[in-house]
Amino acid sequence: MQTNGYTERVKKYLDEICPKDGYEVDSVTFTQENNEWYLRAFIYRADGVDMTVDDCAKVSRKLSKWLDKEDFIPEQYMLEVCSLGFKDHPGNADVEPYDVDAEASAEESTDNESEDIITGRG
Repeated sequence: MQTNGYTERVKKYLDEICPKDGYEVDSVTFTQENNEWYLRAFIYRADGVDMTVDDCAKVSRKLSKWLDKEDFIPEQYMLEVCSLGFKDHPGNADVEPYDVDAEASAEESTDNESEDIITGRG
């Protein structure tokens, strides 16, 4: 199967529309995972503000309409517009990174007592 050109064509379109709405395109991929094809566009906000689901949905709707109109990908695929905002701008300054070494040390010092270690955000 020839997938050459799919990602380039999609990226070119996104590079045209995203800046008008305040977004930038990082990359576009077309990959097969477990016999399913995925077309993924990775975007972020140009102003550095954390992305929201609504931001991704806004771009996804425009891209989906364009893809339906152009109809140049014959394979069935799932479209995903993903945010890179959390990668470069975590937005979780109040959450400390998970430390595996600290957990192992805590487990060793509990003298056979059962202790639940809960991490993450509530």
